[in-house]
Amino acid sequence: MVRISLMAGKDFSSALTYHEATKHSEVSIGASAHYLDWDNKPAQFKEYKNLASIALPRNFPRPEKNSIKAIEGETKDVGAEQIDVEVLSELLFFSAGLTRKMRFGKELNYMRAASATGALYPIELYVICGRIHGLEAGVYHFNPLHFSLAKLREGDYRAALDYAGSSDSLSAPLTLAFTSLAWRNAWKYEARSYRHWFWDSGVVVANLLATSNSAGLSTRVALGFVDSEVDRLLGLEAKKEATVALAVVGASPAERAESGHKTIPSLALEVNRLSTEEVEYPIIWETNEASQFKTKSETESWRKSLGPSKRTVPLTAPAFPLRESEEALSPRLDEVILLRGSTRKFAREPISFDRLSTIIRASASKIPLDFLPDNETLIDFYFIGNDVQGLPPGSYFYNMNTESIEQLKVLRNRSMSGYLCLGQQLFSDASVVFFLMADLDSALKSLGNRGYRSAQFEAGVRAGKIYLSSYAVGIGASGSTFFDDAVTQFFSPHANAKSPMIAVGVGVPAYTARSGKVLPQMTMKS
Repeated sequence: MVRISLMAGKDFSSALTYHEATKHSEVSIGASAHYLDWDNKPAQFKEYKNLASIALPRNFPRPEKNSIKAIEGETKDVGAEQIDVEVLSELLFFSAGLTRKMRFGKELNYMRAASATGALYPIELYVICGRIHGLEAGVYHFNPLHFSLAKLREGDYRAALDYAGSSDSLSAPLTLAFTSLAWRNAWKYEARSYRHWFWDSGVVVANLLATSNSAGLSTRVALGFVDSEVDRLLGLEAKKEATVALAVVGASPAERAESGHKTIPSLALEVNRLSTEEVEYPIIWETNEASQFKTKSETESWRKSLGPSKRTVPLTAPAFPLRESEEALSPRLDEVILLRGSTRKFAREPISFDRLSTIIRASASKIPLDFLPDNETLIDFYFIGNDVQGLPPGSYFYNMNTESIEQLKVLRNRSMSGYLCLGQQLFSDASVVFFLMADLDSALKSLGNRGYRSAQFEAGVRAGKIYLSSYAVGIGASGSTFFDDAVTQFFSPHANAKSPMIAVGVGVPAYTARSGKVLPQMTMKS
């Protein structure tokens, strides 16, 4: 796709340098001497030693709406006045709460409502709110282990978010901030883990958006903000953690915080150490700093810089129109989120074209992102169909303009999808493996270095939607990394100049998955 930039001359060299330096290939994987030091594995939870813990209510409601409708974004706005601490608890739990626990050796490990690369969960959630029923105005950190909040600041700081470029926060009772605790993921994935900041936060946001839709609350996601202002507000440690995204929940003309800037005092926080020692990856922080905004005006002009796309997608043959969604048969959203996991073994069984159509339609639906004009996207859906009823085995492209699947190549065996995903058998066994791709040069010319965050983040949200919609239609899903240039080459010439952002395999699990639980055990409203 070709885009018209309203802000010519943006610098995006840092993003491209990082992207090229962190590509996977057979050579780079084979030459890596990296190993996992299990004695130095990062702590699973961030905890403040000098802040009191505020228990969240455990009688919060469940998101009971039809899951596919919630994932697609159909909602009726019930109004910001309906938000109280119980609704906040619902949003936090079904976005990032604990749903499973298992013991590996001496360590008890917890799984959460949304997936994370390597099950390391580097994303932390913060709440910036005015006074809502059951909770005073303040800035809070969410602790999923104790299902509690730690109050970092007392008082209404929504004006600070406005000053940092998130003007919608003034007219919303609360804004959620998503941050990355970088070492928690870099311990395993090294410098490439910067990509995971956006994948992992994106899948959490997919859960949040679906849960918000079920609750009838409008939620908008912002990637344009003054980084230093938000990081300071949250008390983040420089070159250890950083803000990734903001989600403004329940914006309403009737809600309006007092505007105006006030000095944000520094915080004296005592936080548990992640590991005995941490390895530094300077390229992560160089890339992140190169894409930071310094002023509110920068954020405002950046949001307008992605012009309408001129899609020059050549038609290929044959094409298969998507079928009607199976949304009427899908379960409640809470059931889907509790069932969702990362499938560890796929049976080599087919999935129906109806199910595939439902997954694609739900995952390609509109995302309320601040940098995306209506009906725009940075992400294209490519996939390898190994075993789909009514679809010949091969590689495919989803044409959003015609809502049809276009065949690119015929495949005679299913080994290619596994090879592209670093040779993992799991993705040869999958019925379908999606590769979400972006024209990075085009996106970066319009959005600058921050466009790299944007493309990776949007891919993460769409991957989260693939996860949720796969479980909603009764199958499983699992995410993967990949050999970058090999993916582009395989889907070319159609995908020439496009880069893979993330891969997700879907298919029939080779085992019966057990539903997760609300941990710790809670009594909730029906």
